[in-house]
Amino acid sequence: MRFYLPKVAMIAVAAGTLASASAGHAQGWGFWGGDSPLRGVCSGERARGLEARLRHEQRDGDIDPDTADRIHDAIDRLEDRSRGECDEGDRRAIWNIAQRFDRIQGWIENSAHGGWRRGW
Repeated sequence: MRFYLPKVAMIAVAAGTLASASAGHAQGWGFWGGDSPLRGVCSGERARGLEARLRHEQRDGDIDPDTADRIHDAIDRLEDRSRGECDEGDRRAIWNIAQRFDRIQGWIENSAHGGWRRGW
């Protein structure tokens, strides 16, 4: 019984440490509330979506490799910048990043389809 209590105490401390780390991580995302464009930037979802779209268009041969490389570099630079702004919680800067992601999305669309959708 003498060894049982210290083991239980160590497990409780470890569980408490894990719980506080998880709560801290969740709290970091929690203040974005209903601002889905900001949440999409800070979660990395927006950059991943653009990368997937770029790969699709390049795989289909709709974007030439040089243009795809330039777009990919722009997404990476913006994603790197978003990490810092999201860590600081600068909503205005993050909103500006979201708008720049919108422009990159337009760049992909314009490069792949000349600004118009096929089938029209």
